[in-house]
Amino acid sequence: MMKQRTILAFGVALALGHGACSDDGTSSSGDSPQSSASTGSGAQQGSSGPGSGGSTPATTGTEAGTTTGTGTGEGAGPAGSGGSTATSGGGGGEPTACDATVAPDVGKIALAPVVTGVDRLVYAAQPKGSSDWYLVQQTGKIRVFTGGALREGNFLDVSSQIQLSTGMFDDERGLLSIAFPPDYATSGKFYVMMTATTGANMNRDTVFEYQRSADPYVANATPTKTIVQLDSSAVNHNGGHILFGPDGMLYVGTGDGGGGCNSDKPGAPQDPASLFGKLLRLDPNAPAPHAASGNPFDGTSARVWHYGLRNPYRFSFDRLTKDLYIGDVGQDSYEEVDYVPAEMSGMNFGWAAYEGDHANTCNGRALREGSTYTKPIFDADRQRTATGPFRDWVSVIGGYVYRGAALPQLRGVYLFGDYTGERMAALVQCGAQTSPVTQILKNRDPNTPNAPAFTRQGGLPNFEDLTAIVEDNDGELYFVANRNSLVKLVPE
Repeated sequence: MMKQRTILAFGVALALGHGACSDDGTSSSGDSPQSSASTGSGAQQGSSGPGSGGSTPATTGTEAGTTTGTGTGEGAGPAGSGGSTATSGGGGGEPTACDATVAPDVGKIALAPVVTGVDRLVYAAQPKGSSDWYLVQQTGKIRVFTGGALREGNFLDVSSQIQLSTGMFDDERGLLSIAFPPDYATSGKFYVMMTATTGANMNRDTVFEYQRSADPYVANATPTKTIVQLDSSAVNHNGGHILFGPDGMLYVGTGDGGGGCNSDKPGAPQDPASLFGKLLRLDPNAPAPHAASGNPFDGTSARVWHYGLRNPYRFSFDRLTKDLYIGDVGQDSYEEVDYVPAEMSGMNFGWAAYEGDHANTCNGRALREGSTYTKPIFDADRQRTATGPFRDWVSVIGGYVYRGAALPQLRGVYLFGDYTGERMAALVQCGAQTSPVTQILKNRDPNTPNAPAFTRQGGLPNFEDLTAIVEDNDGELYFVANRNSLVKLVPE
């Protein structure tokens, strides 16, 4: 199962499991030696299609521990545009040339409060064209932050289906994300992903379609339809992220079914006919089962876009290049970030034959016959014996490529982190080449004043937990922090 850690956040001691996460009952103690993380060219350059994925990528990588922590101007060049095809900038003007030979220089960054005090906050999203934030509480409620204030009442309340367990482990179930289609302003349709803990849908990872009511800040209480529903499974590894991609389709991240080494649904991540351990690509407006046109598989596998995942808790598309980045939570040894160039499909990310870029952490597991393994671009060693900077990571939180205007030094930089680890990370992806990684301390350490770190504005407490990195309509980035706050990345 998951592991416990006590964190002090907002003056309250929280018993934190390592949510979205590992499950063998071992502990990544703060007293263990530090570990290293490696980067490599994880993108395959083959054609899309069932199980093809192209040729095997390069196997060389760069040890992040030897290049990170360089400060705000030492040995790091411009980040560049990043991605596979970018030649012009997003909201921040023209990018510099993409350069993967150096770790990105992240400069001075601060966190500014947007909204605080929202209990069990796990996610936030904006409809297209709106500055409103829809705040997802794991306990089953969605609140709206608009005009600088949190509205009274709920946009949606499904809390009657959710009673989160308490004690030494975090409950990974509940209401986990919301997604708005591009036409939300006119259609009023929106989608949520949740795992109920009671009732007929108990322990079934489900995506529902809902409809906005006549009051734009209140949704109808009953879903209009079920878009996808998995079979009942273990209580962990629920995926939980849904997102409309640049093609207007709904992408859904599903976990492997839970248990140690995929024990609850053995072999499911490597089987395209199973919905577990996948990234699905769905068309909510198509007839059930809502498979999107152009997916790489047919028949019972028609909803699958990529496979071989353990727990893709957070993923994103680069709004400029349309490249895909997936933070796939590891078991007990490695955390990984996967990368796919725009529009490529049918990739196999290897679980449970691989954890990170390491075979046989689960003995006897094999890749799907005839498929090609796609290496991650980031592989963090978090074993007890690890010695690198990310040895305290427990559940990778996939982030975004920055395309905003407020922090020009971050343009083209992919920023990501960990649920409770004390460091976040940044890299640049230039086609098939991945840069060395820059470490970013969640909280500035007075003993290392030149190390990249977030400072805090507006009386924010220490930045401890991270459950999501989200993007607004202008390409600016925000963190869902400490399970109760939405904070914005701003210049120091």
